[in-house]
Amino acid sequence: MTPVGLTIIVAVRNQLPHNQLFLEALNSSSSVRTELIVVDNSSSDGSAELFRQAGALVIATGGNLCYPETMNLGLAKARGEYVGFLNNDIVVSPGWDRGLIAALDEHRLPVVSPIGIERTPSGDLTKALQERWRVVKRRIGPIRAADDLQRAVRMMYGDWAGFCQRIAVVFKDRLLPGIVGSCVLTRRRFMEEIGGWDNRVQAADWDLYLRLCERAGTVGDIRPPMIAGWVFVHHYVQATRRSERSPFTCSHPKLTAQEKWGETAIRRWFFDPSLLVARPRFHHAPIAYLRRRARRLTTDCRRALALVGILFRGLPSAEDLLSKMGQGSGGR
Repeated sequence: MTPVGLTIIVAVRNQLPHNQLFLEALNSSSSVRTELIVVDNSSSDGSAELFRQAGALVIATGGNLCYPETMNLGLAKARGEYVGFLNNDIVVSPGWDRGLIAALDEHRLPVVSPIGIERTPSGDLTKALQERWRVVKRRIGPIRAADDLQRAVRMMYGDWAGFCQRIAVVFKDRLLPGIVGSCVLTRRRFMEEIGGWDNRVQAADWDLYLRLCERAGTVGDIRPPMIAGWVFVHHYVQATRRSERSPFTCSHPKLTAQEKWGETAIRRWFFDPSLLVARPRFHHAPIAYLRRRARRLTTDCRRALALVGILFRGLPSAEDLLSKMGQGSGGR
């Protein structure tokens, strides 16, 4: 039997349209021999059956476990040389798996993620993607079927494969510090060596980043996790938060990243400490914080004006995104 090159682990709880599109994109865009492990948190809409019929190994939890615990359950069953921890609300691009594996091997990374709406090598492109996605979500409205999700991608990018190919050319070999939790790829043996995910921390991707950066900075035997600028994955941001919410049934202790690491370690190791460090009260705020607040207000006003313009003139062509692929620094 041909060895498994990549194990993909995904946790689901209903969201059948997302699961249908997720599976379709994996089948059409993956190029490495793959096994799919689905950790099912008591889906009732046919999602578990969908994945079983597709040949996936489905692990039924009988409840609703937290993200790091579901990923560890899948990791225990994985057979691939590489393992990818994916959200079900993403659309992978053609050759995404081979691109991320090449980034791991060629740049000797412990963990790698693709770029997407959250972060790109170009600040202008990141802003354009985020603002366009806000408008597209308003245009699409409620998601009732996989066709609605596909229509959103077409409206967002136009020629999806062509857009991703352009990304691969413009940002070839561009690495960014950070991690994107919707798609994390590493070597299985390495993930087993470090003991998997910390079940206690729900901001699992940020905790993993801090763990590996601390090791890189103190032991020095690995590099920090990086984002491969030439591999793009679309993320239907916050889809899980807007779906049915049920309490977790896992009983282990839970910590925030701030509680586990503390402000000093976060400021030392994290790629963007402002995401995790508590903001000061306004009347005690330092000048730098007030400046950030002023920039945020300016951004909000610009977005509001852009939305008004789109209401009158219509959504700009998706090809407009191609003009934003400059060489500016990325942002989350």
